[in-house]
Amino acid sequence: MIQGRDFHGAVTINRFVDRPAEPTGDAALIQAADDLASAVQRQWREEAALRRLNDPYPLPVRWRPAEPQLMESWRSLVRLATTGVGRAASASPSGWASGPEELAGGGGDLVKVLASVPTGRLVLLGDPGSGKSMLLVRLVLDLLARRRHGDPVPVLVPLASWDPDREDLDLWLEQRLGIDYPWLGDPGRTGTARARELLDAGAILLVLDGLDEIPDRVRGRAIARINDALGHRPDLGMVLSSRSAPFAATVRAQDGYEVRVTGAAGVEAEPLDLDTVASYLRDSAGGSTGEARWLEVFAALDAEHDPHPLGRLLTTPLMAYLARVAYNSSPNAVKFGPYSPAVGSGRGPAPDEQHAHAGRPFELLDRSRFPTDTAIREHLLDAFIPASYARDRTPAPVPAGPSGSRHRWTRGQASHFLTFLARDLEDRQQGTTDLRWWDLADAAPRILAGVAVGLVAVPAGVVMPFGAWLGVGMLVGVAVAMVGRRWSPPAPSFNRGLAGGLIGSLLGSTFGLGMRLALGIPSPAGYLVSGLALGLVPGFLGGFRAGLAGGVAASFVGAFVGEPEMGDSAPLVNSVGFGVAAACVVTLGHGRLPARGIRWSPLGILTGLGGGLALGIAVTLQTGWLDGLLSGLVAAVGGSFGAGLEAKPAEATVAADPQTVLGQDRVTFWTTAAAGGLAIGLAAAVVIASALGPWRGAVTGVADGLATGLAWGFLQARYGPFTLARWWLALRGQVPWRLMSFLADAHRRGVLRQVGATYQLRHAEVQRRLARRT
Repeated sequence: MIQGRDFHGAVTINRFVDRPAEPTGDAALIQAADDLASAVQRQWREEAALRRLNDPYPLPVRWRPAEPQLMESWRSLVRLATTGVGRAASASPSGWASGPEELAGGGGDLVKVLASVPTGRLVLLGDPGSGKSMLLVRLVLDLLARRRHGDPVPVLVPLASWDPDREDLDLWLEQRLGIDYPWLGDPGRTGTARARELLDAGAILLVLDGLDEIPDRVRGRAIARINDALGHRPDLGMVLSSRSAPFAATVRAQDGYEVRVTGAAGVEAEPLDLDTVASYLRDSAGGSTGEARWLEVFAALDAEHDPHPLGRLLTTPLMAYLARVAYNSSPNAVKFGPYSPAVGSGRGPAPDEQHAHAGRPFELLDRSRFPTDTAIREHLLDAFIPASYARDRTPAPVPAGPSGSRHRWTRGQASHFLTFLARDLEDRQQGTTDLRWWDLADAAPRILAGVAVGLVAVPAGVVMPFGAWLGVGMLVGVAVAMVGRRWSPPAPSFNRGLAGGLIGSLLGSTFGLGMRLALGIPSPAGYLVSGLALGLVPGFLGGFRAGLAGGVAASFVGAFVGEPEMGDSAPLVNSVGFGVAAACVVTLGHGRLPARGIRWSPLGILTGLGGGLALGIAVTLQTGWLDGLLSGLVAAVGGSFGAGLEAKPAEATVAADPQTVLGQDRVTFWTTAAAGGLAIGLAAAVVIASALGPWRGAVTGVADGLATGLAWGFLQARYGPFTLARWWLALRGQVPWRLMSFLADAHRRGVLRQVGATYQLRHAEVQRRLARRT
């Protein structure tokens, strides 16, 4: 795709939504919109520069009105714009088109076309590689260049990762915008996320790319969800792109049920003119020699009596771009020769890596090699990666990656690694085009993280100076909480589950001691400590009710049968209980989205204080008020610190990139791991030291702190599972050890494109071609 960075010019347009300069009357919200506009503009300017979109100039894609039967009638659009309930009364028809036939245009005219649609809503259709994404990026930059204070901010969001069966559009957008623009995930003036506030205020113009990348079975549901969002916000502008055939199949459902995008007009991208493509390839050839090669090709095409497949193929913007990459060398390029997909084990350069001979575009006219346009398309797709990695091979050092490394990857290695990533997107992730580092954590066996943390937890069970009831109570509580997950799934924050576990531990301990009292069995104060020690663990596995049920079960076992003395089987049973509990918690309890940093949670602080108070009372009853006071104080302070940490606000006006999001998540992982480990380690050390001496307390505290801290880090952030998965895949030769540096380098070369915190392969056709390789 060829896309533009900045598109200036003396163009006078009507605004697509005629709204007051300050639509909400809230200065903070307007400032948030202005911050977002700055971030979006910077983001797409930088991305357009990396894609060389103005080198030498953007391809002038043209479009025509979409088929009328795919869209609502123009009469309906005008009625909605003029009589719709809740629409701005100041909407003016002076700049509206009189009908869909006036929507045809090309180049930078899409911003004027959008302004001429009465509702400010447009569907952009086209065949694969027809330049839809290029037009959307150009539209975003054009709108931002003309934006006035208080106007809506165009935000481009790919739809590939949206599951409309599970989430409505508002919730998904709130999460997505909170990742791409982290400060939008923080609470605003009303207590809801700033992203939701901006959406509700009509301060965002949605530019949704790739409806066709949503699975066929839920695409109709996706349009219904989009219509719901538009219905709740009558003034919300929107642009939606899709391939033509999937869109037509969705709105003309086979079961007779038809659906339309509410209030949207439609345009469809047209093929390029061959003379335009010829000029573009000559102008980007880098000199007279390269230009002469393309003159030779197009002269031969003109002389053909029968239309050649190449002539049809090059009228697609994607194929024109791939032909440019394959045959137009940059000044520093090393020429590449025939490429075999079999080369690229990832272990070293191919034999011809440094001494390949140049290809000539005239070979594309060889009908024996390329009898059809499909054969030419596959050749250009196959040549894209080796050509991209043949560029910039100079003695100068490669720019440092996000980790500070200056690593080089050969064409064979790059092809091998990118093929695995493409297959993972197509197969495991069901065809999504969003390459997100936090989703790669699931490319390794899911139990890998749980096993790793469980093994670290085994020593904590071995050194714990209690009877086998401790491990049994752990297993019982985890089993009950896992059953309770069906009715009480975990929330985005673990604090509700932990609060349930704390309350459950108090109830279970009380019930266990009450049963002993009713049966006339002596109950030393140590039994209360036994019960309270187990209740919080099940809280990690579910919501409040699941944590409550698991806490009651685990603490009842501890309080009713807990004997402080060790038995011969105690180390084995307790180590199994600790290991299994840690493995289940980490495997089932971790979140799906990356963390954005650190801040304080009031509920987490209260949970830590409550746990410290309960533990202090229990120790006081067992060994005296001095030990109880010290134990309770340490547990309360450490617990509040460990449980009270959550995500922190991010810098405004800066869009997140994958490395930034990973860095924030990494900080969260290590900070929460250290906080949780210190909290539990110190509390355990003080409690055990008060009863058995400082040496046993220190050993127990270290073992408990390591296990708990690591588990807490895995639960709070995706960095831990991602790192283990990266190591696992690198050991198998499927990804490079420096994966993020590799992805950043592929982005710099134009092989990947970036949308906020998400990478994508340059085009879905490139991804599918890579995934089909044997």
